[in-house]
Amino acid sequence: MTRARETSRFINPVSRLINVPAVSQGGVVTEYESGGSTYRVHSFLSGTSKFVITSTKVVDFLIVGGGGGSAAAEGYSGSTGGAGAGGMVVGTTQTITAGEYEVVVGALGAKSTSISAPASNGGDSSFNSFVGKGGGAGSDYVGSDAERVGIAGGSGAGGSENNQTAGASNQPTYSGTTNVTGYGNAGGNGGAYNSGHGSGGGGGAGGVGTQYQAATANGGVGLANNFRTGSDVTYARGGNGYAANESSVDEAANTGNGAHGVSTNSGGNTNSGNGGSGIVVIRYAV
Repeated sequence: MTRARETSRFINPVSRLINVPAVSQGGVVTEYESGGSTYRVHSFLSGTSKFVITSTKVVDFLIVGGGGGSAAAEGYSGSTGGAGAGGMVVGTTQTITAGEYEVVVGALGAKSTSISAPASNGGDSSFNSFVGKGGGAGSDYVGSDAERVGIAGGSGAGGSENNQTAGASNQPTYSGTTNVTGYGNAGGNGGAYNSGHGSGGGGGAGGVGTQYQAATANGGVGLANNFRTGSDVTYARGGNGYAANESSVDEAANTGNGAHGVSTNSGGNTNSGNGGSGIVVIRYAV
């Protein structure tokens, strides 16, 4: 979205909307000063759009896939796994030439409100051939074992009861590209059904999900990044797994967080949650 040009600058780590010169377009455009440099930032918050530049630039970028949604719990005493966070990609000092670049922001992973259906994975986010994979959805445990194991994603979902294995990470690491790194981790395994062990936490960008516990199994931690405002924001945290009677809530937009799992000790619990949608941030010095 293009904004009218303003002449003011500000010297603090919090960004504000600015007027956009013709040399670059796309997303929500802000500027901030940090470490003696002024950065122009293009933040893409939903859907598919374009980043357009008219000259070669050296950019930093952040790509976060949408986080997985969580599944409803069923049975007298059962627990579904925490959802996986969206995969995260961080690139620094990347030279890109003038042109038009497609930017895709991954949608949130939708929750399931049925006790016999899994939730949905988050959507993939992408820029300049780099992809943050959508997070693995919380799985249901009615049906075959293949339908109940933790689902793979940018970070994998935690395993549900009964003794289900966690989902793996399918996030590319981009180890062959200098100064670009992809982050994603597996979830934690679930415990035995009706034993109080509970389910596993979903994986996060900064760590694996915790396996089943007698209480909360924490999701994998996210990772902090300051490209958007100059101040650290944590993205891509995995959802918790639970062992008691716990519900989930919807995750905040543009975080890539995986939704927390759902558990019950008194019958079906359909209070599951949506994952957090993804984000793409591109910045460069001006």
